[in-house]
Amino acid sequence: ILVLGSFHFTGGGADYINGEAINIMDEQRQAEIDSVLTRLEAFAPNKILVELGPEYEDSFNARYREFAAGERELGVNERQQIGWALAARLGHDQLYAIDYSGGMDFDAMFAAAQEAGRPDIVEDFNQFVAPIQAYMAEADDPSHSILERFQTLNGPQEVEFHHLYLLLAQMGHADNRAGADNMTQWWGRNLHIFANISAEALPGDRVLVIYGSGHKYLLDQYVDNAPNLTWVDPMDYLQ
Repeated sequence: ILVLGSFHFTGGGADYINGEAINIMDEQRQAEIDSVLTRLEAFAPNKILVELGPEYEDSFNARYREFAAGERELGVNERQQIGWALAARLGHDQLYAIDYSGGMDFDAMFAAAQEAGRPDIVEDFNQFVAPIQAYMAEADDPSHSILERFQTLNGPQEVEFHHLYLLLAQMGHADNRAGADNMTQWWGRNLHIFANISAEALPGDRVLVIYGSGHKYLLDQYVDNAPNLTWVDPMDYLQ
């Protein structure tokens, strides 16, 4: 199982920090995406799993088959630009939708920290977030190729960013553990996603998972620690 941490090609999103959109459709960016696809093709996955609610899988695959038949153009998002494009190259009949929805109530967590008399934790969080924002702004610079962005998102520094969730977990007090409650949902959401991955990963399968990079730390951990699964480092193919 190879978990490819991705940015959202359309920009924005529901994360606390969201990237900027770039023009994926111009000739240069399409050539850069082709370079990524060629590297992923070397992994030779027989299944491609994407960040999409399972309730949308049938309609998603109906449109994919139109694309594979030459009856539809690729849209902007990474599920199509990477998922559909690679699946068509490899002759796949379908892709698999494995998302599990969930969110975070940042206002509730910050309020709980203030109630607990711990504004220092909020300040620690803000200080931790500031370099991440600068890092993401630099990564969004148009001078970077799509391949370079994927190399960055799947490199070691991305792991450190996940530590901010353990600051959020500390926000609260005995009567209001908003931070721990929200982080329980976050770790649990990723366990559900992992369970959806493992449900599709049958013996002998080579599975490519295309997911927002914020999930990569936990998904990698779950896959790598599972005794019946083999984790694959995407950098073996992206470099």
